[in-house]
Parts: sequence; C-alpha cells; structure tokens
Amino acid sequence: MKLKNLKSVGHNTAHSYLSTLGHVGGMYASTYLYRMALNSGVLVVKIDVLNACAPAFLRDDKLIKSLQELRIQFIGLLSKESIPAEAVKTYKLFIEVIGNRPDVVDIQCKPIIVDWNDKVCKCAPVREKYPEPV
Repeated sequence: MKLKNLKSVGHNTAHSYLSTLGHVGGMYASTYLYRMALNSGVLVVKIDVLNACAPAFLRDDKLIKSLQELRIQFIGLLSKESIPAEAVKTYKLFIEVIGNRPDVVDIQCKPIIVDWNDKVCKCAPVREKYPEPV
C-alpha cells in the first residue's frame, strides 16, 4: 500500500467534483458552491467529504446527496490505488471564493487529507474560473 498516492487521489477527487462532472441539483458543483458562498458573504467554504458535511448555510438535500456521491467516488479512487478507506482519517475541501462577480465563477480548492499516521497531505489545489452559463 502506497500512502504517497493520497495526494493525487485527493486532488483528482476534488478536481472531478468541481469540474463539469460534479453536480448539485442540476448545476455544476462549483457554480452552486460559488453562488451560495457569494450570497452568504462567505470567503471560504469547508466541506468534510468523509462525513458528507457542509456549513449550515449550504446544507440542503441536494448538496448532501452530492457529497454522499463524492464520498463514494473518493473511496472508489482509494480502492483503485489499493489504499483502504480506513487509512484516511479526514478528507476536507477548503474552497476559497476568489472573485466577487456573480457572472463569473472563480474559486480555488485546497484539498487536505489526514492519514491514519496523522500525516497531513496537502493536495495540489484545484482552480475553477469560468463565466456563468446563460
């Protein structure tokens, strides 16, 4: 088992979720999170992937379902790397709102994993910037 691959699994999971592959109730996950953060005046959103948990202002059935699917995807990627799910104590996404224009999604995500040895794995950040679909 190679725990060194945790960084790539964490990055790839976050990148997939925040790209056009991740959805929350029919819209891109990055668009949903960006809009909700802007509307709430929040600059950083912390998502706990393993517990499918988000801040109270984001919590709704659509997002929880999306995070549950993200958790399954993360565990699947761990399995492909022969890493047991128990090897990960926490997997969190810290999503920073970069822009402030409602017509342009602009976020940066810093995924962080803590393994069963309490080693903190800071994954490569994921940046999403694109105009809102009309």
